[in-house]
Amino acid sequence: MNTNRDMVVIDAAMNLLISACPVQLGMPAKLIRELVHGKYSIFTAKQVCSLSKDGWGLSMLDEYLDKQGYVFPWGTLSEESNPSDPDDDKSPPMLRFEFMPTELLLAFPQSAQLEDLFMWLYHNHPYYDARFPCDEGNEHWSVISFYSEDGCGEALRSWLANVFIPLIWHDLLGEATRIVQEKIKAAVAQSPDGSFHDLLVEHDRYQLCIDPAELQFEACAILEEE
Repeated sequence: MNTNRDMVVIDAAMNLLISACPVQLGMPAKLIRELVHGKYSIFTAKQVCSLSKDGWGLSMLDEYLDKQGYVFPWGTLSEESNPSDPDDDKSPPMLRFEFMPTELLLAFPQSAQLEDLFMWLYHNHPYYDARFPCDEGNEHWSVISFYSEDGCGEALRSWLANVFIPLIWHDLLGEATRIVQEKIKAAVAQSPDGSFHDLLVEHDRYQLCIDPAELQFEACAILEEE
């Protein structure tokens, strides 16, 4: 890992986020390749690009072609802005931010399970703030999403930049990665063919979640020291 380069990328992304200047993200190329051609591929190229009539109302190409947001070493944070009043273009914007950690999604290409895990982790984090609720979002490969209501988009932006990303996000990403790695290791050990394909099948909601007492958030240690 190039720490100096990562710090430059993080600083640039954070400055753009604070300034509300998203850049073009486009389609998540690594994920598309893995989902179509990888070991655990779950889509065909026709499905991704909406070239076949198989019931897809919105293809991933349509979804990501004009996607804007911010690029971090761990992945991307997308931003979508719409008028809070559809009939008034000058109404306060309603913002939605969605997190997509690329390497974790490449390792575990089942975002529905990861969404449950990340939302559960956030609700169990010591800095959880009920003023900023999370949900599953709109994107195929986001793992946690935040949205603004009643013209409070800039308050949400400020909280993401000053609290969530520096104090919460890396705890969530670190714990999610650790939990997934442990689940994969256990699944591979029990699998006759050495794969973890069965783990990607969602039998129940929140099936990746563990005992909250086992969570190892760095923020907990900081609070204890204080």
